[in-house]
Amino acid sequence: MRFSRLNFILAVSLLVMVTVLAGGLFAYHTSCRGRILYGVQSEGHSLFGMTQTEAEQYFTQLGKRRLAAQTISLRSKGAVWKIPAQELAVQPAAATAAEEAYNAGRKGSFVQQAATQIKNAVYGCSIPFLASYDESLLQAKLEEIAESILVQPVNAACEIGADGSISHIPGQSGQKLDISATLKMLDEPLKEMQAANIELPLAENPPFVRTEDLTNVNAVLGSYTTYYRHGARGDNIAIATQQLNGVLIRSGASFSFNNIVGTRTANAGYKNAAVLINGKSVPGIGGGVCQVSSTLYNAILLAGLSPTERFSHFIPSSYCPPGLDATVADDLIDFQFMNPLPHNVYLLASADGRKITVQVLGTQADLQGKHISIETVGSSRRPSVYRIYSANGQVVEREYLHTDSYS
Repeated sequence: MRFSRLNFILAVSLLVMVTVLAGGLFAYHTSCRGRILYGVQSEGHSLFGMTQTEAEQYFTQLGKRRLAAQTISLRSKGAVWKIPAQELAVQPAAATAAEEAYNAGRKGSFVQQAATQIKNAVYGCSIPFLASYDESLLQAKLEEIAESILVQPVNAACEIGADGSISHIPGQSGQKLDISATLKMLDEPLKEMQAANIELPLAENPPFVRTEDLTNVNAVLGSYTTYYRHGARGDNIAIATQQLNGVLIRSGASFSFNNIVGTRTANAGYKNAAVLINGKSVPGIGGGVCQVSSTLYNAILLAGLSPTERFSHFIPSSYCPPGLDATVADDLIDFQFMNPLPHNVYLLASADGRKITVQVLGTQADLQGKHISIETVGSSRRPSVYRIYSANGQVVEREYLHTDSYS
């Protein structure tokens, strides 16, 4: 009997406590209706008792003060760049912070709300106050800075001496701004509307042609020369030839003449000169460039490289035998080949005002002791071209390449 009475007393006491607590929470909820609950703060500043509108006003004023003092300072090698917040369209998220503060402790069921409110009252609830910014504006600013601190790399190179020996010139790495790392470093201070003083992270800017890319280059695998005259056509030839000089074609990689030489335009320095269109000579920008592609075509055939896209002219050319020309035209006709050899090859190209010479440098062992020559059979209007591989004075392979039909 005594035990039952004790249970009854405990149950009544618990009911009274729950009733008092529920009543207190209800009274607390009623008194805070439309206002931020107790314990809610932002960076140590209490927001308790504010309406959502008042909280937004508070955050708006706080944002203005922070933006007025916020400057992003970037440094590199003694140079300093200062970027004011307004140039990055930094926008404090005052409305978002105020809404989050008002909703703190008001989500979920009544029991969940009560538990959250007690927790917030005891431990506090901190509301983050952040800003947004225009990442594209920051990217543009960093790209401007990147141009001013860029140190260009120097490609490794090969040279042929007067005695025919090949010398190697090591490549040199440059430096460039690590834009991706800089964006990450600036994200937090910009969103938190804090000043930042950052040493810009620099990354290595390696050359395309590295020293090790040319280590095995020890011989001229193929060389070809054609002749031309001074004038506008010759000037065009010189420009295009220069674009070929120093080009590396890695083992297994492909080469596109149009991609490497670029579009033939007046802005690129090209002039009007005679070009062949449907068998007729007419003035055109970049006239003469086909002689460069044709010279290259012959050189790569002698070096054992594989043509993958090549077209002849409408009529035979004067600067090379029938069947051995390779015409090109911007965005229409390209000359392409690939390097099937085990090692990289390297182009040396020169135009001295009288002749074009293209040399393909590579690894002598890749030709397996074979000598390559070109054989043309048939008439000048319909020539068939073969590539001949010889070893010890004997023909070991005769490769058919193509048959052209000229008008």
